Amino acid sequence: MKIKLKTRRRLLQFLFLALLFPPLYFTGVFWLGTYISADFCGLALTDPLTALEITLAGKMFYPALWLSALPLVLIAVLLGRVFCGYVCPLNLLLELLPGKLERYKSKNCQLPIYILALVLLLALLLSLPVHNILSPVYGLMHVLLFGFGVELVLVVLVLLLALTMGRKSWCRSLCPLGAIYGLLGLKRRLFLQVDASKCVHCGQCLKACSMGTVPGSSRLKESYLCTNCGDCVDACDKRALHFGIMGSKDQEIIKEGK
Repeated sequence: MKIKLKTRRRLLQFLFLALLFPPLYFTGVFWLGTYISADFCGLALTDPLTALEITLAGKMFYPALWLSALPLVLIAVLLGRVFCGYVCPLNLLLELLPGKLERYKSKNCQLPIYILALVLLLALLLSLPVHNILSPVYGLMHVLLFGFGVELVLVVLVLLLALTMGRKSWCRSLCPLGAIYGLLGLKRRLFLQVDASKCVHCGQCLKACSMGTVPGSSRLKESYLCTNCGDCVDACDKRALHFGIMGSKDQEIIKEGK
């Protein structure tokens, strides 16, 4: 029996969630840290937004810091916004909420980019890593590691937003961390492709996309939002969707309206 992509992705999500807890059961074996900053088998890792904030807040370039951010930058450039779809614990929590996935009424996805610019400006002006302090993603990691605290308020607010405005409203319309990964992955190599000879424009892939995109589209706003999660691939009965290398000749765009 073929295992669905979503099942494989869910296993990876729980695996990455488990990586947050090594201090609770062992220390320093192969992973130590969070998705802000960590040590993986001796390799230092820092998320690119944190590296930017620290650079601007400290008003100084730190070579070691940017070397630790480079692996995650390269992953995003090659594979796209996969942190959101496969790693982010807040995304996992949102996906586990009961109910149907909504189609979003708003087509504007530029707000997170403006929020990203604002966060970086505030880091420069205040000399503080503003996003690290106020991010519900990092707030959830803090709650998981150290127990309930004021950070829980941020997580609750995102959950309320999800229940009232759509499950991925935070991810799609507000998250600056998703914005930076989305921008880095605009020209990614791993891309959803559509076999035009098999596609019947049934719209099942559109309904399956929790980010409200048109799967397989190369338009910037679609490419920026797509997390390469593969839910649309599972939803396609005709097997018209598959992952491929960006720029190959069989890439097509699914047109809305059918």
